[in-house]
Amino acid sequence: MPFSACPKDCFDSCSIITENSNGIRIRGNPSHPITSGFLCYKAKFFVDSAISDKRLRRPLLRDGKRGEGEFIETSLDRALDIISEKIRETIKECGAECILPLEYAGNRALISYYFPRRFFNRIGSSFLNHSLCDEAGSMALRSILGTSVGMDPEKLKEMKMIVYWGINPAWTNVHGWRLAKLSKAKIYVIDPVRTESAKGADVHLDLKPGTDIPLVLSILNVLSRYGISSPELSSIVSRYDPEYAGRITGLGAKKIEDFALDLLDKRPFAIHMGYGFQRNLYGGLSVKTIAYMMTLLGMERNFIYDAKHGIDYEYLGGISKNKRLINQVNLGRELEKNDIRMIFVYNTNPLNSLPNQNLLRDVIQKKDIFIVVHDLFLTDTALFSDLIIPAASFFEFNDLVDSYYHDYINLNQKVMDPPGEAISNHDLFVLLSKKMGFNEPYLLEDEWSIIDNIINMLKIDKNDLLKKGFARIERVRNELIINKSNLKEELENFTIPSRYGYFRLISSTSIYGVGSQFNNLYSFDTYAHINPHDAMEMGIDDGDSVRIMNEYGMIITNVKLDDSIGRGIVLIYRGSWPSIHGWNVNFLTTDSVQEYSMGASMNSTFVKVEKV
Repeated sequence: MPFSACPKDCFDSCSIITENSNGIRIRGNPSHPITSGFLCYKAKFFVDSAISDKRLRRPLLRDGKRGEGEFIETSLDRALDIISEKIRETIKECGAECILPLEYAGNRALISYYFPRRFFNRIGSSFLNHSLCDEAGSMALRSILGTSVGMDPEKLKEMKMIVYWGINPAWTNVHGWRLAKLSKAKIYVIDPVRTESAKGADVHLDLKPGTDIPLVLSILNVLSRYGISSPELSSIVSRYDPEYAGRITGLGAKKIEDFALDLLDKRPFAIHMGYGFQRNLYGGLSVKTIAYMMTLLGMERNFIYDAKHGIDYEYLGGISKNKRLINQVNLGRELEKNDIRMIFVYNTNPLNSLPNQNLLRDVIQKKDIFIVVHDLFLTDTALFSDLIIPAASFFEFNDLVDSYYHDYINLNQKVMDPPGEAISNHDLFVLLSKKMGFNEPYLLEDEWSIIDNIINMLKIDKNDLLKKGFARIERVRNELIINKSNLKEELENFTIPSRYGYFRLISSTSIYGVGSQFNNLYSFDTYAHINPHDAMEMGIDDGDSVRIMNEYGMIITNVKLDDSIGRGIVLIYRGSWPSIHGWNVNFLTTDSVQEYSMGASMNSTFVKVEKV
């Protein structure tokens, strides 16, 4: 029986048993220690997506104005000729740096993610600085601990307390949430929204957005009474007594006191730091301050944020010849100032997922950039492209999938052929290398050769992998290098962003989507979720149309009154398709970057709301 592996951008990286007789049927691998025989809510769309009649089957060449969706079919061979000719032309006229592979984590399978980089490293293109999601927090952790690799989640069962900070695991880490609920640990959820996770926790700390740092400093203030001193920050910590911080955070003094004492008494504890709260102007610093607190309590290893394993990424992706990085978050501004003539999009949908969409779309319309998109569907990015290559689903290629959460690598076996001329990332770039006249063996290496090399490097028994569909691999455990030297200066410059008369916009992940994936296959939640008291003050009723706007753009949508939302907050789920739903929350989000890794700060966006 073949095994599949979910390659989506998710903590859980599930192992799947797939049957393909009289239609595809899938179920969670019961032998996998994390998957444990069940799949998440999103899995219902895996098969629907693969067999959808909306899938692209033939290459499409633009035949009209950019963005209008006018295309004509062409053959894959002709499409590859066009791409290779354009690459040669761009290199001759401008240099390889003028070519940008625009990719991300829409497909995290190792070959699908890394193999195309061999081609782009071969020609010496620019690359993308992956700053959209978690890199600000990763860089912050490395700056204070020397590593962003935390604990093995299977050790959650040994914890007396588990804290989910800025994450909704009941939706986005369902297998980790199960591990937590099976433990005897006390569970805290820290989130401005009363999420499903918050409802299932022992304690929900519904702090105001962007006040994570005052919360940590007030915890340190409490701990100082019990002999846990923070000498590097004493002058700052003394200002954040629980009463003062309670007003700033909206939590009140008692909740802060109780949480601080639980951190002191319920050791060992674990803190799973999510990616949402670090997507604000001081997100990286928030992560760093939490890590500092954990060092004082002797829990510096007990965080969950990232996982790394002994995989040779240079082998997978090749050695870079060009160090020019284009920042992902403010791509529109980067394209304005840099001479990029050709963009190759795969594993991502940037005209959906990136902030400040209006600027990005305007720049793409105005500049002479040849855009190639490789995708399963006619996404909003594809609509703005010059040439579209149909992509394969993960049921249609062989690969391996690792995890940035747990310590298992999963086998993904091909169970059916791609429709029409749809093609996997690996096969596409093998054919493109041949069109370019490249004959280096590493550019033509087949899938199973790469799989064999990776499992040999990881000392995995191939027969065992084929039998079980997964293997345990060693987590990289770097030596901790504690560096607290710059934290005081950074905290002295900290302020809580605010704008009088504006709402704080939170753009969260929906229960069924992964970024923009699958959101074209079901009835997506396009409501603006607002606290009933805020709505009443504005004369807005449930279902009313509202105009939401700021300096980046404007959308019109309907309101859902939602008492799980704190006051002063508008929650809109990210990932709606403008070509289907008419708008996207990223028409409103800021492309301002934070200090750490030029990371995203979308959750520091402020908006006006008015009834239409």
